[in-house]
Amino acid sequence: MTEPSPAALGGDVPGEKWRRELDALTGVPTRDRHERISALLDDLDAQVGSL
Repeated sequence: MTEPSPAALGGDVPGEKWRRELDALTGVPTRDRHERISALLDDLDAQVGSL
């Protein structure tokens, strides 16, 4: 088992939140899904860049 990261201990795990939001896009129309995925990617990029 891997040791939890400080983010995981604090309850702020960006990757898990991102996956949940991505899964929620399953039934969204293609055009809207593309825009939302783009926003999710931008958010994830910002979070990873801050590490």
